[in-house]
Amino acid sequence: MRKNWKKLVSLVLTAACTMVVTVAPVFADAASTPAYSPVEASTVDSLLSSSVQWVGQSLMTYSDDDLANMEASDQQFYARAAEAWEEAKADLGEVKSLEDGTLEVDGDFVTCTIPGEFEKNPGIVRVFWNISTGTPVPTDLTITVEESKGVLIGQAGMNTIIGIGTVFVMLIFLIFVISSFDYILGDKKKKKAPAAPVQEAPKAVAAPVVEETAPQADDMELQAVITAAIAMYEEDMASASGDAYVARPIRRKGKRA
Repeated sequence: MRKNWKKLVSLVLTAACTMVVTVAPVFADAASTPAYSPVEASTVDSLLSSSVQWVGQSLMTYSDDDLANMEASDQQFYARAAEAWEEAKADLGEVKSLEDGTLEVDGDFVTCTIPGEFEKNPGIVRVFWNISTGTPVPTDLTITVEESKGVLIGQAGMNTIIGIGTVFVMLIFLIFVISSFDYILGDKKKKKAPAAPVQEAPKAVAAPVVEETAPQADDMELQAVITAAIAMYEEDMASASGDAYVARPIRRKGKRA
């Protein structure tokens, strides 16, 4: 019984997958096919070729007088087209070739994008159409100037040089700032460092004066010698002159009570 259920489930799943694979492309084609009502699909498809032909063979071949007349025209599309070509002509130069381009439909509006090669730079022409009235009517035209590969490479090289130069300048600036920290912090450390105490030279200690106390007997002998020498000198002088010198002892009298 279980085997039969498994077979039935597998058959149902196989059938569902087959239906999905078969029906999905149909819905995808229906979704990708825009509704061009009330304009036929063939008419919308022809707008791209008409736009390429008019831009390449008419607009970009007009003289300056013709473009001036178009700018003064009452029809807005031709005035805008002439103005756009006048503004972009100096940057693009003469047209060399126009590609088939692409077609984009958004409701009642159709945009024809036409890339082109020009004498100076590549460009993109866009022609806008309104199909809401049943008859396609051009409403606007724009021309975008794209920079050539040479210009892009030159700008990339310039940006690279500027970037590398900026990096080196910033590195040099950082090196200068970091190196200045040593001077700034060094000065602060010198200011904050306490002054080393000045060590005073040790004072010389004066040697004690030793007073020599000569004995009193020595003093008395010295006095006696001096007195004897003086006496002898006086006697010699007295004998020579007739005056006699008497030596008398000198005594210290004590104080009376």
